[in-house]
Amino acid sequence: MDEKGVHLTLHLQQHVLSKKGAKCVHIVSHEHAENVTVVACTIAIGNVIPPMVLFKGVRYRKSFKAGLPHCSRVLMTTKGSIKGEIIVKWIEHFAQYKPPGPTLLIMDGAKCHLDISIVDKAEEHEITLFCLPSNTTYELQPLDKAIFHSFEHYWDQQLLHFWEHNPEDPDRKLTKDIFSEVFTPLWGKCMNLSNISSGFRATGIYPFDRTAIPEEAFAPSSVTHREEEHDVEDNTPLSERLAALSPGSRDSAKMKDKINSPFQELMQSPCMKIKKTISAPRKQAINYRAQKLTRNLFGDPTQIHDNINQREDEVN
Repeated sequence: MDEKGVHLTLHLQQHVLSKKGAKCVHIVSHEHAENVTVVACTIAIGNVIPPMVLFKGVRYRKSFKAGLPHCSRVLMTTKGSIKGEIIVKWIEHFAQYKPPGPTLLIMDGAKCHLDISIVDKAEEHEITLFCLPSNTTYELQPLDKAIFHSFEHYWDQQLLHFWEHNPEDPDRKLTKDIFSEVFTPLWGKCMNLSNISSGFRATGIYPFDRTAIPEEAFAPSSVTHREEEHDVEDNTPLSERLAALSPGSRDSAKMKDKINSPFQELMQSPCMKIKKTISAPRKQAINYRAQKLTRNLFGDPTQIHDNINQREDEVN
């Protein structure tokens, strides 16, 4: 499962044919358009779960759903983006179409996916949630690898086709009511057996293949060389100039202030030795590695509640 953000306008810069020497060449479209989120899910054998479309707004109209793929669900959100409570509703939607019996659901470690209420709802429907590690979804998620990779190209192609056959709208504004006229043909182009199977195969999930992704894809960034900082007026390193000055001189005090300035602490130089405060080790995030999402990863809710009550008593 994964979500895809869609702007109700062109996504990519288009090529325009015009007369040689023309100074004003453009495509009429809205630069800043409303955001819509599409929640998609596919099964390794090629089946597709009906999508859930999240529109920005409060009031729902039946015309928003008209023309969407069969059994699609439409929800209204404040920003047109996904949230934890929306995932709970999507789990209920997914449970209606998933294979019978225990089911493994793979998803990324986005913050909105990591909530105990989502785990509880999944357990009700015999769904095991598997969280992919952070910053690896481009290589490990089949939808990102094969489906969404070509989504924007097909979106622009379908939107231009729609405008060509509907020239009566000079503003070319795509609204929620006509969203399905662009999205539904596009959904059929992207969600086909060939794309789905290639996505699962390229990530090594199905058929399972440990060597599907090369090691260099997960290699750390290479370290760049950083030259020793020098003063603007003198090429001598600041540390050497400071050592040459007497401890009580005015120049020494100025240079110490320069070295220990807030900017210097932010952008440290290799020659500077700035004292660092040692803080307690931070608790690792749930999505730091690939793992099943279970209740114990979120702590004991009753213990958390007791701790909150204890703090309130101490304050009172």
